[in-house]
Amino acid sequence: MFSRKGIRKIVIIVLLYAVAFIAFPLLEKTSPSGPCTPGLGIMEIFLLPFISGFLFIISSIKVSRGNKTSFVPAMIHLIVVIGFLILLLISKH
Repeated sequence: MFSRKGIRKIVIIVLLYAVAFIAFPLLEKTSPSGPCTPGLGIMEIFLLPFISGFLFIISSIKVSRGNKTSFVPAMIHLIVVIGFLILLLISKH
């Protein structure tokens, strides 16, 4: 069903997101946020949805051009973006 290249791409993306989520508390500990200065952990949380959205767009373009191995990575990026949107909506209430 998936080629080795496709599986490798999926594993790398999942590992990168896992590292990003594990790095958040570590970056926040090393460079804590203050009232007027965001720390590294908060900056990562602000940037990650935009980076994920950009990667989703790139993967979607590849899928539309016929690259079938980019479909699952595009869905992973979309799930991360939707997850951030859900967390944003939950935190506002």
